[in-house]
Amino acid sequence: MERNRVILLLTVVTLIFIFLYLLSPLLDGIILGIVLAYVARPLHSRLKDVTGDALSAFISTMVIAVPLFIFLFYGIFQGVSQLIVILKNLQDYVMHLNTFISQLDPETAAIVKPLFDQFLAFVNKSLGDTAVNITTKFIFFIMNFFISTIVCFYSILDGKRVADRIIGAIFVDESARGFFDELDRTFTNLWFGNFVAALLIGIASIPYFIYFEIPYAPLLSGLMFLAALIPVFAEWMVILPVSIYLFFSDPLKAAWFLAVGGVFLYIIPELVLRPYFVGYTSKVHPLVLMVSFIGGGLVAGVSGFFLTPMLAALLTAIYNYYTSDEIKEKSD
Repeated sequence: MERNRVILLLTVVTLIFIFLYLLSPLLDGIILGIVLAYVARPLHSRLKDVTGDALSAFISTMVIAVPLFIFLFYGIFQGVSQLIVILKNLQDYVMHLNTFISQLDPETAAIVKPLFDQFLAFVNKSLGDTAVNITTKFIFFIMNFFISTIVCFYSILDGKRVADRIIGAIFVDESARGFFDELDRTFTNLWFGNFVAALLIGIASIPYFIYFEIPYAPLLSGLMFLAALIPVFAEWMVILPVSIYLFFSDPLKAAWFLAVGGVFLYIIPELVLRPYFVGYTSKVHPLVLMVSFIGGGLVAGVSGFFLTPMLAALLTAIYNYYTSDEIKEKSD
């Protein structure tokens, strides 16, 4: 009987890995949907007694997904519009840069000019391939975003019930349920804490953009919030392009914008405040959390940003649950 149970477990695990391999192009959307479900669960818990499970799950999903959709796609629209303007005026920008290089001292100009020409040749050569690559990634990105919304809804609605059935089928010992409850709380606190940290970064960026007189300040603040949902690296996707935009009109202002944003919206929040805040809510050590975000992102991209901290949270839940049991036994 025990042998049959082991064979069944190995078969199920094998089928799960095959299933995940077949779904690998959509893995970013699936993982993001699970993360959003953990973010939305506190709202769902408050609403379900009033509206019922299904309607509460739908409202909770929309509260999270709709603002993300508006900020994200309006930001993409504005980015594409600005890119079209840049491409239309590319020759003028090149001419201005050539004029700037010619005004440098002869030795510096002799070094910079060939490098600039090589850079332009590289850009012109790879522009077509880059456009095709970006279009393909954009299509997958749109697909993954809608999938994440669907996954979020069904994870909120049916996730706990499905998890309870799987746990009951695999684990005979009732103490296993206590561990998975601890793991569930750790995941919820991890991603809700990360969401709150990203929201605070987005709010803090509003006076930052207003002070430097950046157009579309509310939109950029929303994009900062979206970028901050993916910790450590993503804020530069907003700060750096705006700095380049400012450079062409006021280089000194661009330098100050980059320095202030780098220190107060990147270094301090990402390397100091977020690890301690999210670590406090989830009980994951701040160093482990920071390394998980960085390492996971470098190895597996967007999926790694979300999946690796969940593995760290799993190890933390195992440690917290079983060490607490040992402490209780010793006290008894």
